[in-house]
Amino acid sequence: MTVTLSVDSKNDIYIGANGSLSLSSAIQATLQAAQQAAQTQLGEMIYATDQGIPNFAVVWNGAPNLAQFEAYLRRAILAVEGVTGIESLDVAQGAGVLTYRATIVTIYGTGAING
Repeated sequence: MTVTLSVDSKNDIYIGANGSLSLSSAIQATLQAAQQAAQTQLGEMIYATDQGIPNFAVVWNGAPNLAQFEAYLRRAILAVEGVTGIESLDVAQGAGVLTYRATIVTIYGTGAING
């Protein structure tokens, strides 16, 4: 079963009600990992600099390429352990903000992420 440290809305780990670091498991852990994969910038991880989404080159280069961003996002999400597919993925840009909404199929069930 997939288990990871839980994070709050600010992406910070936190202490649970039992006084220990909060843990997520199964579908929640997989969705959290997918969300973090979607937020990772290319080159950001010091031990995997070839992973992540090239947001600056694809989106914020003056001529956003949403189709290319979506392709990178799909690849990042599908690389997460426990993810078996993407049921739907919508990417939009407006007023200088890029948003996405994905319904992800995992080995534990289906869930959604957005950002």
